[in-house]
Amino acid sequence: MRSLLIISFVLSLLALSTGAVAEDFEFKIPISQQQSGNFYIAGTLENDEKVEFLVDTGAGIVVLAESTFRTLTSSVKKKPTRRIAARMADGRTKAINVYTLERLILGQDCNVGPLEVAVIPGASNNILGLNVLKKAAPFAIYTSPPSLALSACSHGFLDFPIAQLGD
Repeated sequence: MRSLLIISFVLSLLALSTGAVAEDFEFKIPISQQQSGNFYIAGTLENDEKVEFLVDTGAGIVVLAESTFRTLTSSVKKKPTRRIAARMADGRTKAINVYTLERLILGQDCNVGPLEVAVIPGASNNILGLNVLKKAAPFAIYTSPPSLALSACSHGFLDFPIAQLGD
């Protein structure tokens, strides 16, 4: 009986400490649901390139499609910051390059700041991975209406260098 009370108490504390409600989220970003059932979210890369990301809580890191990365680096070259081994959805392991982006804005104004992105040869989708969701946590994914709710973002337009504001 005593252990049942202790377990109930601990579970109650956990529920209170981790329970986030809709009002707790400052940023709500619309998600579009494709016919496949997959969720996509709009974003803007540091070069002001508009992109769509597949929301994938199974991906540990943001993945940029090769075509997106080519567009991103057409005027400013980027060198890999490191190489990692990544397990692909089919179970194979592949060595891939990781790069650092100065900013990624989700929706209209959720700047998640600098982050690492992986570029996987042959990838055709941009994927929003857990490294972004962890930075902006706590987060919630709502299905009706589809939206991504984030807590820790800075307002995108406030993070641009002052010189760019007048341009």
